[in-house]
Amino acid sequence: MKTAKTTGLILTLIFSVATQALTQTYAQPREVPIERFVRQNFPKFYDRSNSYPTLIPEAFYPIGWSKDGKFAYYSEPVDEACGCYYAYLAIQDMRTDKIIWEFKYDQGDEDDLVTGKQRGSGNIRELWKKNQKLFSEKLAENGIVASRVVMLNKTFSAGGTSYTARSAKKMGQNIDGGEIRVDLYTVSLRSTKLGTKTVFTSEDHSTDDYWFMLDAGLIGAIKSPYENRVAIIAIEAMKGYEGPPHTAQIRIVGADLTSGFSKY
Repeated sequence: MKTAKTTGLILTLIFSVATQALTQTYAQPREVPIERFVRQNFPKFYDRSNSYPTLIPEAFYPIGWSKDGKFAYYSEPVDEACGCYYAYLAIQDMRTDKIIWEFKYDQGDEDDLVTGKQRGSGNIRELWKKNQKLFSEKLAENGIVASRVVMLNKTFSAGGTSYTARSAKKMGQNIDGGEIRVDLYTVSLRSTKLGTKTVFTSEDHSTDDYWFMLDAGLIGAIKSPYENRVAIIAIEAMKGYEGPPHTAQIRIVGADLTSGFSKY
């Protein structure tokens, strides 16, 4: 009888722990302002002769890392002409850059078709509250540990080694002779101790008649607290819907800090 009671107690505890894991709730993440970093790295869009900034960055809300190399973040794409709220949540494998799970939101999709009234969530607070169960389930399923993150500069140190993240661009021009554009760009990581490696190469648009990436570059990195791995934050400056202002779109690139380097 005593053995049966002990077994029952153990099973109850196991069930309780499992239930807590399944019902883990993630709070709304905090924004990490990136406009200062964008201004520093894309100064031509912030010329004092302009009466307003000609490059508007997305809002960026890092959520956290998993112990096996996944990084989760929430962003707010720029609203250009709709007057709508846009949001994007991604869980990305920083070993392969593959998106494991994503959530895209366009407030305009929830407009009342008869009155034209906006009925959807208009900010992160409303959207997170409405979808907290879904977000929490996906984040917990992928082992994401929510935590405050520190945005590192493009040159940073980790484990006693210094690193510099760099980008290189191949430029082109639209068929009508319009704006100079970025046909392709790469992201590399350099260490004086380990060497250099390329960690990302964009799609090549050199054969496209029209392509509207005006610039591309890096603004910093976020290190995993569990591994020698970083998420490098790239910015792609895309031509605005009606010209300036243009939009600064975020791309996350993963990089291992210990392997794949070459000194030759």
